[in-house]
Amino acid sequence: MTTQMTGRRRKLGMAAQHAVVLTAAAALTVGLTGACWPGEGSPESSPATAPAGWENPAPDWVFPFDPPATPDEDDNQALAVNTADGSAMYSVEFALVWSHDGGPVDTRNEAYALASCTGCAAVAVGFQVVLIEGPADAIAPENHSAAVNYECTECLTNALASQLVLTVDHSLRTDWTEQLSDLWDEIDDYGRSLEDSGNLQDVPLSEIEPRLEAYKAQIIAIVNPAPTPSTAP
Repeated sequence: MTTQMTGRRRKLGMAAQHAVVLTAAAALTVGLTGACWPGEGSPESSPATAPAGWENPAPDWVFPFDPPATPDEDDNQALAVNTADGSAMYSVEFALVWSHDGGPVDTRNEAYALASCTGCAAVAVGFQVVLIEGPADAIAPENHSAAVNYECTECLTNALASQLVLTVDHSLRTDWTEQLSDLWDEIDDYGRSLEDSGNLQDVPLSEIEPRLEAYKAQIIAIVNPAPTPSTAP
């Protein structure tokens, strides 16, 4: 059984007490894509902004390929599709997933920014943390990003997919669990600030990516703290 925390950006479920400690297996993946064609830089005007996500109805599909598949329950997908001239569409999706029954772990983290318009922008950021308790039949997570301009004029598309996968096997101390919960609150607030900024197209992915990498390092430090130095003679 794989458990995905409640909420659009999942938070650590303290009541479940499925807290564990990191073992040697850890995978960090990141996908970073961007396109700006035929001009460079931000669009000249972006008077309208709106969050975008797979759970909302997408505009008429105009691209010469099939839309991304609807994510499964344990997947995380940021999808920004813009076909409106002079507008910007943003999708920021952060997720914490907990797998604890030994079954296969094949969760996906995806970020897609697609635009077909004039003077417009589409930006997608997907960040997923996967915690795997004990052994699993198979561990094959996927991390994908794509930024596509199609029949665009002065349009900008950026997509960033960042994923952390940790295999863990022992109960965390209560203080470590609280630290992880507090950190996820901070991460969640950062994701909301990105989506609510109103000008996400002006925030370079080169600024967002290091911030997410720093959060990964903090998560690892919490669940795999450095050993306490011995005081024995």
